[in-house]
Formats: sequence, structure tokens, C-alpha cells
Amino acid sequence: MPTDRKTAEETRACILKTAWDLFRQLGTRTTVAEVAENLGMSAANVYRFFPSKQALSEAVCENVLQNVVASLSDIAQRSAPPAERIREILMTMHRTMRDQMVSASRVHEIVEVAIQERWASIEAFENDVVGLIGSLIAEGQKNGEFGEGDPQKLGSLTLCSCSGIHHPVLIALYDAPDADPKPDDIVGFALRALAHREPGNGG
Repeated sequence: MPTDRKTAEETRACILKTAWDLFRQLGTRTTVAEVAENLGMSAANVYRFFPSKQALSEAVCENVLQNVVASLSDIAQRSAPPAERIREILMTMHRTMRDQMVSASRVHEIVEVAIQERWASIEAFENDVVGLIGSLIAEGQKNGEFGEGDPQKLGSLTLCSCSGIHHPVLIALYDAPDADPKPDDIVGFALRALAHREPGNGG
């Protein structure tokens, strides 16, 4: 007899998607009861998968950021020059964060809490992005596109220098029509810094 019962993994994925949709509408006011109601299940069933609202919030954050990392990884694997791929990674991050923060403004409440409390998913995301950029910097150093230095440290500095166009509070300022500098300018500055060579080091 056919059944539409979901597996535990499918149910977990549905909870995460529904919670994310509600976070986009309601921000930190979202409750587990509201998530359960939208799914047509009891709050107790949600708690079977996530023992607290905090646990659910962190899982939603992790899930969203993992999807972002997956798209950035696809960019990193392209055949374009390293600088072009780094530019696209940083600009894709900007567009993704902008769309989530500006079109669904309540999301920034969750993101701000995640950043302030240093949720593990935030740190893992930053490490993943630094790793991608660092690998591309190492590739660019080999072909003479970038100057010398530890690739991972340079990757971290590159991400930090572009933090304004990724931060949930600042992102709208840099995306305004009259913004100066614009996101492209900031990313371009970071790439010029990577290409810089100190005197005596082949520059």
C-alpha cells in the first residue's frame, strides 16, 4: 500500500526549510510552535530533531551557509584565472548576503546573533571561504599573478578587507545606488593588494 510518510532525513530537511522561511518573515520572534504549525505537526515532533530553538536556529544557519559554500566551491573549480575566480567568489557572497539581508530584512536579526555569539557554523563558513580563496591565491602565486606570502593568511586578510560588503548591517550601505566605494571597487582593491610585490621580491 503506497505511503507518503517521510524519512527522518526528509522530515529534518522540511523543518529546516520551514524554519528558514519563517526566520525570513519574523526574525528572532519565530517560535518552534510556529514552525510546527506550518508543518502540520506537533512542537514535540520538532523537538525530536532539535532539542531547543537555539539548536534549530544554529542548524538553519549551518544549512544555509553550507549551500553558499557549495556554490562558491563550484566557482573555485572553474578554469578562469585565479583573480577572476576570487572576484566572483567575493561578489557572489555579496549578492547572496544582500538578497537575504535586504529583501528579507528580518534575517539580519538571526545573522547578527550568530556573529555576536560566534556560532560554530559562522566560524566553519569563514574557514571554508578562506580555504577556497587561499587555494586560489596559491595557484595565482605559482603563475606569477599574485605576490608572495602565506596563502591562507592572505586569504583571511582578503576576506576581512571585504567584510563591509558581506556584513548584515553594512551591506545595504555599500549596495546603495550612490555608494562610494561600491562592492566592485572594494573587491578590486583587495585583488590589487594580492598582486602587489614588495621591492626585492620580484616586483
